[in-house]
Amino acid sequence: MQRKAIYLFVFVWITMPYAYGMDAMEYFNLGLKNRTTHKKIEYFTKALELKPKFAEAYEKRGLLYYFLGQYDRVIEDFQTYIELAPAKAETYKMIGMGYLKSRLYEPAIDNFTQAIELDPELAGAYAYRAESYRLNGDYQNAIVDANRAIEIRGNPITTSDAYRTRAKVFWETGRNHEAYTDHRKALSMDPRIPRSWGSYPPVEYMRSMGLILLIGIAFVLVFGLKLRPPNKKD
Repeated sequence: MQRKAIYLFVFVWITMPYAYGMDAMEYFNLGLKNRTTHKKIEYFTKALELKPKFAEAYEKRGLLYYFLGQYDRVIEDFQTYIELAPAKAETYKMIGMGYLKSRLYEPAIDNFTQAIELDPELAGAYAYRAESYRLNGDYQNAIVDANRAIEIRGNPITTSDAYRTRAKVFWETGRNHEAYTDHRKALSMDPRIPRSWGSYPPVEYMRSMGLILLIGIAFVLVFGLKLRPPNKKD
């Protein structure tokens, strides 16, 4: 009996590290299977409490934080991931997105640049670095990066975002016709927007055309009244 107890103690002592790891993995797998965002985060967090160097759990949780708009946590989780795992272009891109959404454009540009250095064909890094440049007032580099993202032809959303950024630069620099053309392309290829919307001009363009129309009507009314022949009773 005593010998059995000793064997049981040795078995538990030997297998304890594996059970510890399996517990973390079980929570991680539950997070993967669950369909509720907050519940998934809860499971990934529990996995990390049991296994603090579980790199993949940081990556998955960071993505979920991004969709919830918690950008400071996005940055934190992906930076931790980089400390624990080999650097990936997508990881730096997500850190850049966190900074971009937080309106911190310089660190956003730095992280998108690191992503591009790791993967020169990563269209999303160019597209979102272009937007960071635009928001930081660097229109020249914004157009260069938007052009490159469009040239690579990544997924439709990325390409649409690149067209949209370039349209904003064109609009802000007075190139209204090019802005309208790019905006229409952005809408036509964005799967998040109904196709029929692609035929409509951007709001800013519509406002300009409306203002021109109003000026034209006023011109006709004023000069039309002046050019009208006098009434016999006058």
